[in-house]
Amino acid sequence: MKHPYESDERLMQEAAGGAHEAFSLLMRRYANPILTFLRRMTQDHHRAEELFQEVFLAIWTSRRKYAFPRSVRPWVFGIAMNKCRQEFRKQGDPLVVPDSHYADTALEHGPPPDEGAIATENAALVETALLRLPMQQRTVVALRLWNGMSFAEIAEVVGCGESTARSNMHHGLNAMRDYLEPRL
Repeated sequence: MKHPYESDERLMQEAAGGAHEAFSLLMRRYANPILTFLRRMTQDHHRAEELFQEVFLAIWTSRRKYAFPRSVRPWVFGIAMNKCRQEFRKQGDPLVVPDSHYADTALEHGPPPDEGAIATENAALVETALLRLPMQQRTVVALRLWNGMSFAEIAEVVGCGESTARSNMHHGLNAMRDYLEPRL
């Protein structure tokens, strides 16, 4: 059994050599962050799960292309981002949920909202604001805020310079703020 504290890079190096156990451990480490990222990008739970499987299949089939000691996290998220790009090319721009969708859904559930319902409604508004961003800004904001990536890692995932990643973050947050301020 592989030691659970081995670095991602070491596990990917072993997986590149065909070690299924190392790949399995790596997959468990990245399962939740990748699935959450895909859900934020597609806003479709079922399609995100399908893309999730495609991402890990792509990681396995391209494992020999991994160059140790390259950082695994941006490499894995880059593959996920490429799957999203392919999806959006096939389907056109991803569906943007109408402004009133989450508010109407929250009001259908009865009595005045308590703190949990307000938090849920606010989270839904933030998700809607994120969906309204252009794909590159959405990607940068999601990777920075929810996955805690550095701008250098984000630049590697997105395929741009670090300053461009910072600019996308700045413009994305401004657009989200413009959307959220009148609604919160």
